Amino acid sequence: MEQIWFVLPVVIFAAVVRGYSGFGFAVISVVGFNFFFEPQQSVAIVLSLDFICSINLWKQAVKQAEFPVLKKLILGAILGIPIGYCFLLFIPAEILKLLICIAILGLALLLFSSYRPFDASKKRTQIGFGLTSGAGTASASIGGPMIVYYMLSSSLSTSTQRATMILFFIASEGLAIISLISGGLTDSTLPKAILILIIPTLLAVRYGQHLFNKKPPESLKSFALPIMVIVALLGMVNSTVTMMGQ
Repeated sequence: MEQIWFVLPVVIFAAVVRGYSGFGFAVISVVGFNFFFEPQQSVAIVLSLDFICSINLWKQAVKQAEFPVLKKLILGAILGIPIGYCFLLFIPAEILKLLICIAILGLALLLFSSYRPFDASKKRTQIGFGLTSGAGTASASIGGPMIVYYMLSSSLSTSTQRATMILFFIASEGLAIISLISGGLTDSTLPKAILILIIPTLLAVRYGQHLFNKKPPESLKSFALPIMVIVALLGMVNSTVTMMGQ
């Protein structure tokens, strides 16, 4: 548990990003955690912290979210979480770490583009993105970028996009955490890590929300995506070096 202090700066930074943009905490944190922990531990800790962060933001989000879209996304997540759980259970740790970083980089680059081969208003599109996000959340804490990609393709305002994502993460991450705990993929590291990290995380999220209320970004894309790319590249280098040394 002494290694938990090494990830504290990463968690604080990720929480500020989360409070400001409405996403990014899990994607940034899980790569930092994977430098020191196995993916099963990393995913459980990161999802738990992000879930608590989302709870802290729900009051404002309820007033601004688009509930018809939210319901379909949650339905998809319910279908996708068992798939992600299987990935986490059966893929070797070092390979999963590398795959997580490759997936984050790919999603970030996709978000940078204007490629949108679907109709965001269609029910099947919304359920499909919920499903892939649920699978990504349960397997690697990377469900956020999939939902961001969908939101950037919609006609919703920035504030509504952010609010809808926050409520979606509360539902999907809550379900994923329940599946991890019930499946025996957590240990005593989880409550100890949460006790150490929760106060700094909540304070950093509150500060990020303060920055958002003071000066909202014109686009979520320009703020969070460069960070995701850098984090993914660092994680890929670390995973590759580790695998070559084994």
